[in-house]
Amino acid sequence: MAVRAKQAAPVQTPATPPPSRRPGYHYQIEMEKSNGRKFPVFTMIVGVFVCFAMLSAVIYSNVQQLQINNQITAKQQELTDLQSENVRMQSEIAGKTSNKNIQEYAEDVLGMHIIDASQIEYVQIQTSDVVEIPEAEQNVFVKVKSWFDGLVEYLRG
Repeated sequence: MAVRAKQAAPVQTPATPPPSRRPGYHYQIEMEKSNGRKFPVFTMIVGVFVCFAMLSAVIYSNVQQLQINNQITAKQQELTDLQSENVRMQSEIAGKTSNKNIQEYAEDVLGMHIIDASQIEYVQIQTSDVVEIPEAEQNVFVKVKSWFDGLVEYLRG
């Protein structure tokens, strides 16, 4: 035999109206009681200005970095252009100083022509290959000095 226990019904308490609807309730009094951890307005304004200043500094640094990168890119492009211009000028100089161009310039502008074998003449000179230099006359003082220099060399061995 099983005995069943009866459950007791929950006790209901009369509902109290919220404080704003109670008679004689003053809302300002309740606000004054909860001011214990109020966040000061001045601190919040300073915080907003600090955040705005930091955000402005980050944006300004990004703008500066972008401008510097643009300058670097422009200078690199200028360098590339100048290098290609240098290569073009070097090839132009090489083309103007080639043997063919020099020959054409000599023939057309200077009126020169290529020499052929019939135009070559050989000249023979009938002199000896020895060059004679006569001794210069020396005065007495130079002769004494050279004799003295020879004597000094002899004594030194």
